[in-house]
This record gives sequence, C-alpha cells and structure tokens, in this order.
Amino acid sequence: MTIDLEARLHPTVHKAISALQAGDKLRWLTCFTASAKLFDNGKRRGFQQFSRDNVGVMHFTGIEHIDSDGRGLRGRLHIGNNEEVVAYLKFRIDSTEMCSRLDVSRMEGDRHLPLQGGG
Repeated sequence: MTIDLEARLHPTVHKAISALQAGDKLRWLTCFTASAKLFDNGKRRGFQQFSRDNVGVMHFTGIEHIDSDGRGLRGRLHIGNNEEVVAYLKFRIDSTEMCSRLDVSRMEGDRHLPLQGGG
C-alpha cells in the first residue's frame, strides 16, 4: 500500500517509512546510525534483529495520526500472519539527520504495549 506522507513527516522518517512500506531492508537501514537503538514499549531490543525479522513483513495499512514534529506516527500495522495492530513508532533524529533511536509499541485504547510480545 502506498501512503503519501512526505509533506507531514520529517524527511528521514519519510524515507524510513517508505522503505518499510516497500520491504526494502537496505534503504531502511540507511536511515539509521550504526549504533541505533530500539525500544519496544520501553524495553531495549536488538535493532538489527528487529530490522532483519520485520522489514519485508511489517507495513502500514493506514495512518491515523502524525505527531506535529513529523517524527512519530500511529496507524494500522500489518505484522505478519494476517495480524494487524494499531502501532506507534517514534523516531529520534540526531544532528546528522539520521535516526539514532526508534521507539515502537502496540496500542490498545490509550495503553501502550509491547509490539512484539514479551513484557
């Protein structure tokens, strides 16, 4: 699914989301620093493993909200096995305009939960 968000997302976030939508792992990884960190509902996870396991599987089927700074978004995310959840992704952009941290979570109402199980 093509989601045109260029005008509302930070350019680095737009590039990352476009890569996620296309399942393009290489383009996804070029948006992040070599030491990028991933936090799933506040719990540290392996960014490289997350990218390897999920880019090419996960993709947004709809966007409900974009933060005013263009660095966070919430929407319906297909996560594989015909499962779709409401997810929130927040990108932290460093001074070189690359993402140094990605926070992800699944949302149920106002509650944030781990996107990928575990606690």
